[in-house]
Amino acid sequence: MAGTGKTLIFLSGSGLLLQRTAGAWSEDSFAEHDPFVVEPLATSRKATEDTVLAAASDRLRAMVIRPGLIWGPGDHGHVPMTYQSVAVTGAACYVGLGLNTYSHVHIDDVTRLFTLALEAGRAGGLYHAVAGEVPNRWIAESVANHLGCDTRSVTPQEAVLVWGELGALVMAASSRLRAVRAQRGLGWRPEHTDMLSTIGEARLRKLAEHST
Repeated sequence: MAGTGKTLIFLSGSGLLLQRTAGAWSEDSFAEHDPFVVEPLATSRKATEDTVLAAASDRLRAMVIRPGLIWGPGDHGHVPMTYQSVAVTGAACYVGLGLNTYSHVHIDDVTRLFTLALEAGRAGGLYHAVAGEVPNRWIAESVANHLGCDTRSVTPQEAVLVWGELGALVMAASSRLRAVRAQRGLGWRPEHTDMLSTIGEARLRKLAEHST
């Protein structure tokens, strides 16, 4: 596509900035061009980002959008995974202190950012898409309240038995972003900021039904 003058938007994700905190809080929060240490499992994705953005110098309107944890109808993120932990253990689980936090964004707000980027995004633009944050322990407490069960802290090793190796990594990590350029440069304003508003949905209860 180089040299065509066309538009290319690469959908990346906040996993690039994942920090393996084992359930602990991280004060680090990254705007679009803040330096960070790339999560080793995401080095190929970072290389793809770099390739796309570099192509913007050759008559290609290339951009990258990095959303946080995407939630909404049919999602498979931290809230559903917490419901699934009830099916495995009988309790709503979190790792360690449960203070690790992912910035999140509703799927509808992600699609609106794509629309804005197509309309007004600049070549070489990098835009974060995040609208709120909630520690995993708060998610577990909300799920437990809905189901009438206990919460439970698990070790990173126990988490593998609950969510599998990759799921355990995600549920023990922090990944916090700020959408500075998306808001200032494109006027993006997310409309959905409370991921916990999904608590209580019938589809989520079904994930834990056979153990409650």
